[in-house]
Amino acid sequence: MADEFDRKLIPELFQTTFAVSLGAAYKSLEMLKDPLGSMSKMVSEARSLLTIPSDAGEGIQKKAEAVASIWMEKAANIVEECKTAGEKFTEGK
Repeated sequence: MADEFDRKLIPELFQTTFAVSLGAAYKSLEMLKDPLGSMSKMVSEARSLLTIPSDAGEGIQKKAEAVASIWMEKAANIVEECKTAGEKFTEGK
């Protein structure tokens, strides 16, 4: 059973990794088309990563947890966007 699981998991893992990498490269090239627009978007995204939400709660731990959850959400969204962009190139026709 473990062999069957590994045979299915490894190719899917490589396919997903390749799609995310290809999507990240594509998004990077898209950003190069409009450097000023991309720079302003990057600055606003960085600012949002460093801003503590108003509903974070009291104490350093609650604020750190709120900021960490924002970082995790943004990271998951970026990976999903890159995967979606990369899958456009890896789909079989």
